[in-house]
Amino acid sequence: MKRLILSALIILLSGAAFAQTRTELYDRFNKCCDQQDTTAAAALIADWERLYPGDAELYSLRANYHFMNAFEAVVVLSDEEPAPDEKALSFVDSLGVTRYMYSKLAPKENKVNAAKNILAEGITKNPDRLDLRVGKAYLHLKLDENALAAQELQAALERSVLNGNKWTGTLGKPLEADGPGGLEGSVQSFFYDLASSKDLASAGILIDTAVRLYPQNPFYLSDKAALYYFSEDLEEAVKWYVSALEIAPDDMLIASNVAHIYEDLGDKQNAVKYYRIVAASGDEEFAGEADDKIRELTAE
Repeated sequence: MKRLILSALIILLSGAAFAQTRTELYDRFNKCCDQQDTTAAAALIADWERLYPGDAELYSLRANYHFMNAFEAVVVLSDEEPAPDEKALSFVDSLGVTRYMYSKLAPKENKVNAAKNILAEGITKNPDRLDLRVGKAYLHLKLDENALAAQELQAALERSVLNGNKWTGTLGKPLEADGPGGLEGSVQSFFYDLASSKDLASAGILIDTAVRLYPQNPFYLSDKAALYYFSEDLEEAVKWYVSALEIAPDDMLIASNVAHIYEDLGDKQNAVKYYRIVAASGDEEFAGEADDKIRELTAE
C-alpha cells in the first residue's frame, strides 16, 4: 500500500519534479515557446502557479502563452503590389487587371486581447517590471497600433521618474539603468522602429516625452535630431546633434553626424571643423572616414 501511495505521489508531482527552481522552469517554458508547444507550456504554467503562487513572472508566461498562437496565416488577394521582400503570385484577371496573391499573418482577436489584458493587469500590480511594459508595447507594434506602442513607452518614461529608473526584468532581476535591456535602450529601439515605418508622428510623441523628462540625455537628444533629419529639416537636426555633443563630447557617432549634416547643408567650414574633431579622436570606427572627408573638402 505504501508503495502505491509513493507511486501516486511521483505521478502527481512529475510535472514539477524535473524543474523546481524558477530559472529551470523558465528555461523549459522558453523551449516550449520555441517549439510552439502550447500544451506543454500550459502544463508548465500550472506547475509554476502551484510552486510559486502570485509570482509576477506568471503575467509574462500567460501573455506569452496566448501570444504563441495569436496570429494565423491568411491568403490575401489584392490589386496592390506587395512589398519587394514579400513573396507573391501575380496574375492578370479577365479584365486585364494585375492581381497579387500572398499570405500574411492576421491576429486572432481573442488571443491578442487576452495577452493585452494579462499584461495590463501585470503592469498595474508590478509597475516596475519593465519587460511587461515593453512586451505590451511590442504587441501594439506587432498589431500596427503604433500610437499605443508609443504611449506604453511614454508611461514607462513617466514611471522612471518615480522609481529612479530602477527596473526589474525577467525573473525579477534588476536591470542596468541605461543598458541595452534597460529603459533607454527600449526607448531608442522603439523610436527607430517607429521612424523606420515612416510613422514620424508616433516616433515624435515618444521622443518628445523622453527629452522632456531627461533633457540632459545625449541619446534622447540625438533621437530628436534624427527625427528632424528624417523629416528633412537639416537645420533643426544639426542643432539637436550639437546639443547632444555638448553633453557627450567623446561620442564620435554624434560628432560624425554633425559633420555629415553640415556637409549636406553645404557648410564646409563647420563640416571640416567637426570632421577634425572626429579625426583627432583616433576612434577606429569613424576617424579614417573623417580624414578622407577633410582631404576631400579642403581640396575643393
